[in-house]
Amino acid sequence: MNWKSELDLAVRAAATASAYLRDAIPREKAVLAEIGRDIKLQADRDAEALILDVLMHSGLPVLAEESGESGAIPDDTPVWIVDPLDGTMNFKHGIPLCCVSLALSVGGRPVLGVIDDFNRGECFSGIPGGGAWLNGVPMRVSAATDPARAILATGFPTKFDVGGPALDLFMSSARRFKKVRMLGSAALMMAYVACGRVDAYAENDIMYWDIAAGAALIEAAGGWVAMSGSPADKWARTVRCAAHPALWQGV
Repeated sequence: MNWKSELDLAVRAAATASAYLRDAIPREKAVLAEIGRDIKLQADRDAEALILDVLMHSGLPVLAEESGESGAIPDDTPVWIVDPLDGTMNFKHGIPLCCVSLALSVGGRPVLGVIDDFNRGECFSGIPGGGAWLNGVPMRVSAATDPARAILATGFPTKFDVGGPALDLFMSSARRFKKVRMLGSAALMMAYVACGRVDAYAENDIMYWDIAAGAALIEAAGGWVAMSGSPADKWARTVRCAAHPALWQGV
């Protein structure tokens, strides 16, 4: 399948949520819950409801950050992966590094992705094997192959153990890169890998809905993605991405 009609639907759903979130920026942000290092806003739920209203016309099951699994999800069935607002803490505090993230996944692998940065009016979209675009213009990963000359984007997600050996191991790999950037939105960092603004991305114990769309974009733009399960949660993943696999060689 070429997934073109599904990509168009995802772009439309993301644009609908983005328009709502853009209008909500100047308003007071209603907090629904704060647990540990996680925060939930009413804006997350409102944006997700708008997305699901558009996606329901596809008849496909959904895995969404706020509402969870909707419908049976067999391994060989396409399923929508929805993060209505990636970078919620940034959004709440007026930091313009947040976005809407949508993917279609089959057998645990994203087959298309859309990341809509409503602060900058940038829509990243792509289909692995079919192309990747930024606002309709073709995009591609950088030409970086040497970590000593490359930029790594990363972060510490809610479920990541930031103490002890896990952190030491993570930082030992991050030190190989020339620069490290932490933007507070996994989806946006991956979109930046896909368009060549940064060269690599890594996170441990990150939720699938945070990185599914970005993984599709990076592969669609000619990059490399390695993703595996995590004991932190059923939907948690460990992910390494790059413009070229040589950036993670030996790690």
